Amino acid sequence: MRNKDSTIKKILQSATHEFTEHGFEQASVRTIAKNAGVTSGAIYKHFKSKEDIFKAIVCPILDHLYKRNRELTNQAIEEIKLNGLECFEKKSNKSNEELLGFICKNAHVFNLLFNCSQGTEFESIRHDLVDIEVQGAKKLIAVLKEKNIAVNDLKDDELHILYTMACTPLFEIITHQYPYEKALNFINMMEAAMNFGWGRIIK
Repeated sequence: MRNKDSTIKKILQSATHEFTEHGFEQASVRTIAKNAGVTSGAIYKHFKSKEDIFKAIVCPILDHLYKRNRELTNQAIEEIKLNGLECFEKKSNKSNEELLGFICKNAHVFNLLFNCSQGTEFESIRHDLVDIEVQGAKKLIAVLKEKNIAVNDLKDDELHILYTMACTPLFEIITHQYPYEKALNFINMMEAAMNFGWGRIIK
């Protein structure tokens, strides 16, 4: 079992480098195997396909991001239920900074997702992340209505435009791999854009 885990670790390390250098479509399983010190046949003992290798690298990080996003949305919902909008902006900004820290800590994975995933199920990652934010916003809007806070009934495409605008600074951070210190300036832009968006949602 220890040897198996060690082999998989070497394959994933080699694959991360190969995908980063050449992108998913041009990456070579043969090169991944060679740099990992195994045969191509050995790779297929552990992974069904090249995309399966890619998924093994990115899915644990992406799954954690999605899980944490749901947790933060639920926390925001509870905050609104208890205190209305009093601390909503402050908590939202804190969540964005936590998100930035996680992305910077796992920059190599997000680089693969944003810059090297053409040809995989993750090539629409920007759209997918915006859609998750839209679904979260719809849950928050429903709670606002329950609290009798007046909101504008925006359509899904209008919410998608607002959140695309809000998420663009974050996407730029990932796409261009800005260091954390510089990224903080961009996250301020993201927070301003989100606050503008909520200004359009709340009457």
